[in-house]
Order: sequence, then C-alpha cells, then structure tokens
Amino acid sequence: MIVSVTVSLGLYAAGARMIFKSVKHFSDDARSAYGGDHVGALIALVEDEDALFEKRNSAIWALGQIGDERALPALIKLDTPERQEPPYDSTQYIVQYTVEKSIKQIKGFTATKWIYRWL
Repeated sequence: MIVSVTVSLGLYAAGARMIFKSVKHFSDDARSAYGGDHVGALIALVEDEDALFEKRNSAIWALGQIGDERALPALIKLDTPERQEPPYDSTQYIVQYTVEKSIKQIKGFTATKWIYRWL
C-alpha cells in the first residue's frame, strides 16, 4: 500500500514537473516576443493572427494549464462550432479541441494549476 502511494505521488510529481517546464517554455517565449507577464504575453500570442498556428496552439494549451480567467475572452473568441477530426494538425489551424479543453480547465479544476504561481 505504501509503495503504491509513493509510486503514484512520484509519477504525479514527475508529470506535473514536465507540464510546468513546457508551460514555462511557451510562456517565456511569449514574454520575449510580447512583453508583460506570462499570461498577458500568452494572450497576446493567441490573438496575433500573424503568429504560427503551432505557437498559438501551444499558447492556448498553456493558458488552459495556468487557469487564469483573464484568458477567457481571447479563448472564447476562438471557440467556433467547427469540428475537426483527429489527427489534429496544429501547424495548419487553431485546434478547436484545445480551445474547448482550455476553456473548461480555466472554468473548472486543474490538478496542476497551483504550481503556476511560481512562473
């Protein structure tokens, strides 16, 4: 029992760290291009229609992980009734699945949301 709990906590911590590092990488890139705080820079990237779709989709995902409600207006603007079929091509268009998932994460609970206060 103790071993399984320890292993589970270790896997959670490793996964949370990997997600944190990815979010930090995407938000640091956005800050270097747009300035401001991490969330503001990611929002600016999402709204930049001249930016690569891949970078915008990564910023959408990162905003969902961070869970800051300031991102909702930008994400809601991107949420369309268009349905894409997997496999999604994040280099060619805004992936609606990612937009919808990020909106749900911001409005709801994310198990890793607490770690982003140290971004």
